[in-house]
Amino acid sequence: MKHIVSFSGGLGSAITADMVCKQYGKDNVVLLFADTLVEDEDLYQFNKDVARLLGCQYVRIAEGRTPWQVFNDVKYIGNNRVDPCSKILKRDFLRKYLKNNYAPEECTIWIGIDCTEEHRLKPVVDRTKPYSYRSILIENDIFLTKEYKLRWLARNGIKIPRMYEMGFAHHNCGGFCVKSGQAQFKLLWEKFPLRYLKNESEEQAAISNNPKLRPFLRKTINGKLRYLTLKQYREEFLEPGREIDETEFGGCGCAL
Repeated sequence: MKHIVSFSGGLGSAITADMVCKQYGKDNVVLLFADTLVEDEDLYQFNKDVARLLGCQYVRIAEGRTPWQVFNDVKYIGNNRVDPCSKILKRDFLRKYLKNNYAPEECTIWIGIDCTEEHRLKPVVDRTKPYSYRSILIENDIFLTKEYKLRWLARNGIKIPRMYEMGFAHHNCGGFCVKSGQAQFKLLWEKFPLRYLKNESEEQAAISNNPKLRPFLRKTINGKLRYLTLKQYREEFLEPGREIDETEFGGCGCAL
């Protein structure tokens, strides 16, 4: 039996991998990472550090497209309700890999969600049958508080990923995520302005090629909901003194 950890490069899946290795033996564990090709450089180093620490097999796979290439191909820009990027580059691609390499009875797939997200587990379990998806964090009643994560990093001598230190809720897709909100993109502009402008340019090109496409960022202005491109958001709301929703981060849980 192989134990496949759906490895995002985040702390939840890293701690999951550690627990699975200790319970089932490192030789029986595979860290499976689906790369979107727009990840922060530090994510790759973190993945290597975790794999080296645990001594288990690490497998990186990639569908071959970036999120913006997917949006162009499906003629739809993802948003906080529909995410073709996550579906195609993560969920569908991971399941295709599993189907091509393991029979359902040959593996168990572990996902890095804790007790605060227990409601997310059953839909995944039901949707992915006959494959078995489990959460070792939920099974052990673990809540991944900030203190818990920091203790795990310190105990294992692993440097915290820089995007967590900068205030990002996760460090997938280099901080870009169509399911994130105003605060996330304000932070992306402040910490990685060139990365922000790269995504802004990709969005402008996509809309230029297909004017029917609608942006994913939303903001209520004078009681009316308005959809904003990254360019509009930057020019109209990211100047000093402008007001945004500082709590609206969001995130997608790609592999689920």
